[in-house]
Amino acid sequence: MRVVKYIIAGAFVVMGLFWFLVWAGVIPGLKTSSATRVAKGALTIWSVDDNAAVMKGVIEAFSASNPGIKVSFIPKNPATYEDELVRAFAAGTGPDVFSVHHTWPLRYADILAPAPRALAAELAVRERFVDVVARDFLLGDNLYGVPLYVDTLALYYNTNLFNSAGIVLPPEDWDAFVKDSRALTRRTANGDIEIAGAALGGARNVVNASDILAMLMLQYGAPMTGEDGKSVRLRSAGGTAPSEQALAFYASFARANDPHFSWSKDFSGTSEDLFSQNKAAMMLGYSGARARIVKKSPYVQFAVAPLPQVQGAVFHKNYADYWGYGAYKSGTNKDAAWQFVSFLAQSGVSRAYLAATGRPAAQRTLVVEQQQNPAMKAFANQSLTAVSWAQPDATVVRDVFLEMIEAQITTDQPVKQTIQNGESKINALVKKTR
Repeated sequence: MRVVKYIIAGAFVVMGLFWFLVWAGVIPGLKTSSATRVAKGALTIWSVDDNAAVMKGVIEAFSASNPGIKVSFIPKNPATYEDELVRAFAAGTGPDVFSVHHTWPLRYADILAPAPRALAAELAVRERFVDVVARDFLLGDNLYGVPLYVDTLALYYNTNLFNSAGIVLPPEDWDAFVKDSRALTRRTANGDIEIAGAALGGARNVVNASDILAMLMLQYGAPMTGEDGKSVRLRSAGGTAPSEQALAFYASFARANDPHFSWSKDFSGTSEDLFSQNKAAMMLGYSGARARIVKKSPYVQFAVAPLPQVQGAVFHKNYADYWGYGAYKSGTNKDAAWQFVSFLAQSGVSRAYLAATGRPAAQRTLVVEQQQNPAMKAFANQSLTAVSWAQPDATVVRDVFLEMIEAQITTDQPVKQTIQNGESKINALVKKTR
């Protein structure tokens, strides 16, 4: 715990020094480029993903090098953000710069302002950023946003429970994961789960359950997106669909009659809660789970390892979740907006941001730096193989995926029917809201 405090304190010291150097002009790399220089303007920024204190330092540094641009930063509630954003744009009162989820560019291309050509060329997203960024934020030749980080799902495992079970290394594939889960699961005399080998299989009490299911579908090879790029396609032609295999595998951990059974849908705590209490040996989570676990239980002993893969897979697939910043198409000062977004993409700004937030890097040069950090190595490596898919509506997808999980663990409905129902429902709901 003392080490964690030193790391946090050190990060703020580094960040403070960095902003001082920026203000003093010692770091020339943060000067505004000729391609994006704007004399004056006013920007309103809405953010759903970033701490106001951290962004305050970023904005102060931007204002120091762009004194003619006044910036107002407004943090938003994640639960109501998208609805509030859509309503604001409909009323013509939307922000100039706003948080853009990596699944949004295709869906909201009509309200996002693409980067000016000269600036897009200067940002060189395909060369500077990990591959998933270009796949998510580039539509054709148009760039619709820039992220400061790229997060992925990883394996969290309790080192004390692993040691007690004689398991030396974390599992690298799902076959080994199942084997370890069985060895780590402990039951009471009446058969109730006392320690879950794997916090997997539930819907409402597993954090990021819908993302985990989507990740498995992608790893198994499900198409996910229709040929039109705007619909969901979970079913494949012929044979057992990869999505069916993924859903059956995921749900097996919460089905009492299955050999994989290690998690109850009736647990009152979440996967993170039970992991923090030494009642779950393995869980899947993003980088932010580390801080939440430590806050809940400072003395739990755990480590983070790469996400297990399908056995024998040549190419690894790691599931991404992250936000970027984009500019409003009808904003009064789009050039100034993109000037701010491009400022965020400068490596010095991103490096300071990552030091303050502990998030995984999006830029390749910063990934190399984080690969040398034991606490960030797994996430840094995984950003290189991060994948995502063009969700037509992330909220609808999440809700329907949770319904599919519940159908598999509470009913005898065939998995093929569950997948078919889920695909049809998502596409119908998305069509209705368009």
